[in-house]
Amino acid sequence: MPPRCVLVLDPAAPRWLIANASAVLGASAGAAGAAALGPDLTDASGTRWAGIAEIVVPVLAAAPAELAALRTAAAEAGVTALAFPDLAQASPTYAAFAEAVTRTPTDGIGLHAVALLGPGNAVRRLTRHLSALADPVPVP
Repeated sequence: MPPRCVLVLDPAAPRWLIANASAVLGASAGAAGAAALGPDLTDASGTRWAGIAEIVVPVLAAAPAELAALRTAAAEAGVTALAFPDLAQASPTYAAFAEAVTRTPTDGIGLHAVALLGPGNAVRRLTRHLSALADPVPVP
């Protein structure tokens, strides 16, 4: 059974950043085994549609400080936390991101989003107090 996957985003972030964080964490979660692609489909007109992930991914909201606390709590609960930090968004390459992480203490790394992967009950315990990301996302 695949792990439960929940995406938690900073609701105050600009739309482009929310989209970027969602795409990066979605790809990361898929690579981590959170979801398999469903089979390709054919609609009633005969047009083929490539398969998409078979799992439902709730999208929740949390401020940056809560994202950091959630990441820490996930590690303590045995839940994988894939994070999208400010250092990643500001780095032109993964090598530059890796270098920035090695010279920055944990409390100096801000978070824009976290994807949680793990057993359903453990992920629910971590996120049950969070609400869904509201629509529309505020544009600064």
